[in-house]
Amino acid sequence: MKYYWALLLAFLVVGVIVKIESEPNMPLNIYLFKLINYNQVSALNPVMVFLSKYGREYVWIPLTAILLVFRKTRRIAITLAASFILAIIVGEISKYAFAQGRPFLYIHPDYLLVPPPTDYSFPSGHALIVSDGALVLAKMAPRWLWIIMMIEAVLVSYSRVYVGVHWPYDVIAGWLLGGWTSLFTVDLERRGTLAFIEKFLKA
Repeated sequence: MKYYWALLLAFLVVGVIVKIESEPNMPLNIYLFKLINYNQVSALNPVMVFLSKYGREYVWIPLTAILLVFRKTRRIAITLAASFILAIIVGEISKYAFAQGRPFLYIHPDYLLVPPPTDYSFPSGHALIVSDGALVLAKMAPRWLWIIMMIEAVLVSYSRVYVGVHWPYDVIAGWLLGGWTSLFTVDLERRGTLAFIEKFLKA
């Protein structure tokens, strides 16, 4: 069995525990949320809001498009796109399967810095997508690129708790699921499963 299946198993274990206990009833989850969200630094607030709002689509879609343009990086772009599609599908299914409310519904919302989302909280879709992208790059891209994007992914993930829209466990689960989707897709690419897409683009 490929090692990345352990990440999916870990995600499912965390998800089952969260489903049974409910995130507002998990003391460590609440403690970590308050530690991050209740200790905002006013000078950092605009940066965190920017990362939270724009650090996913406005970074990763343009990056994927740029990588797709150049022949040397086209395989990376194709793998990123395929992995993002898989991540979006399993992420949306997971949100409805585990059906956890956002933290501002249970904890004082004074530190909510962005408009409140209306969908479920677990797992963090932002953490899922940015971790997925960063880990694909870690396997396929030059070191300078994946290190920069890994830092971006960590900051975006942190910002989601900082601005008040996600529990810490949402972010952890997002990275576990993103780890699985990224490594699974990279493995498919290395097996030649995604080669037909590149052939289609060359046609």
